Order: sequence, then C-alpha cells, then structure tokens
Amino acid sequence: MHAGFIELTPRYFLDEDWEIENYQFIRRFEKPHPEWAEWRTWIDSVRIEVAAVAETTKISSDEKYEYFKSELGMNIILPKGSIEKLRFKMTLKGDDEISHEVVAIDGFPKDVIEEKEIMAGKIKVGITKALKFIPAIGNLLPDLLEIEFNPWEFKLGSLKKVNIDFSGGLTFQPEWYFKEDGIKNDLRVALTIKKPKSIVNIKGEVIAAWIYDPGFFQKAKVQTDGKTLKIY
Repeated sequence: MHAGFIELTPRYFLDEDWEIENYQFIRRFEKPHPEWAEWRTWIDSVRIEVAAVAETTKISSDEKYEYFKSELGMNIILPKGSIEKLRFKMTLKGDDEISHEVVAIDGFPKDVIEEKEIMAGKIKVGITKALKFIPAIGNLLPDLLEIEFNPWEFKLGSLKKVNIDFSGGLTFQPEWYFKEDGIKNDLRVALTIKKPKSIVNIKGEVIAAWIYDPGFFQKAKVQTDGKTLKIY
C-alpha cells in the first residue's frame, strides 16, 4: 500500500446478479485448466488505490445541519487485460455509526449517456428514361437522365449507451457504476454531504466490484472487502 492510499483487492467471486458466490467456484470445472494458476495470478494483480483521506470542504450550514463537498481520487492498477464494468459503493458513517441523517445529497460524476446513430447517411437518386426512380451507383447505369435530385438523407435510429450511472442523492450508500468509456485508469468522484451539527466526524466504507478480462481464458467478476477512509 502506498502512503496516503488504501488498497481494494479482489476477495470474492460474484454471480450474474453481483452477489457473492462460492469462494472456490473454479472447482466446478471437470478438469483443471492448465492456465488456471496464471489466470488467478492476473485476477489478483488488479487493484484499486483509493485516497485514505478525502478532500473535504465545508460549503454552508444552517441551524441544524452542515454541508460539505468531498472529493475522492482513485487509481486503477491494471497490469494486463481490461476492466469491462466497475461498481464503486460507499457507506457513509457519522461518528462511526450508520445514520440516515448523514447522507449524500448529490454526487459527481452523474449519469453519462452516450447516444450514437445506428445508421445514417445520404443516397443520391436518379431517374431512368422509363421514369423509374433508382439509386445511382457510379456510372453503371448509362441510361440515367441528366437530372440530379438533392441527396436523400436518412437516419434509422439511435442507440443510447450508459457509460456512468450514479445511484442518486439522499442516501447514505451512494454508488457509481462505470462501463466501457466511463472507465479510466484514474477516477475521481465527489459528493455533497449533509450531516447534523452534533456529529463530529464522517467516514466512508468503500467497496468495489468489477468484471475483469485478462485477454485469455475467461472473464472474472470479483468484489473486494470493505475499507474505511476519512471524509471529515
């Protein structure tokens, strides 16, 4: 562990619903795969370093509550392969206890949705001497009349892809779900936190889970143990 960071390392295999599965699920294979040892080595090599102390600033207060902006940096250590999906969850605690009054009002990054066209383009349309409309394909149809129409523009639809999904505010368990282009080697999340004035300190227990593709054999869906960091 580097100074100033806590490490989140793989501990459990997860099932399709992201629930902890049998710890030794690899034994389900009838014959041990010769690459199993290397596969497990690469799984264990992936980790996330999270700042042990968040960058927290008090932004306002009223008669009963105080409000803070808190930022947290993370580094993904990935010697081989890629991470397809990443879930990062934090449980807020006030004075070492879970309290429904210590909550994340909002978070960043919020939902990031990328919209792409499924198919779009232009087609030039010609007309034959028989007055039939046909697509003009190069010079393969010499009987086309010398008439040009404006290109016909078409769009068959769009595909929405969620790269980052945030669980939303007003919860003591904010969670981020990163996918594909939303995953970077260095990530940063931020929260706006509300707490009663009577609570002195805020901590966060963080857990990460991810789908790891080493580039050979099979993918692995894993989860870490929880680690505690200081927020305020």
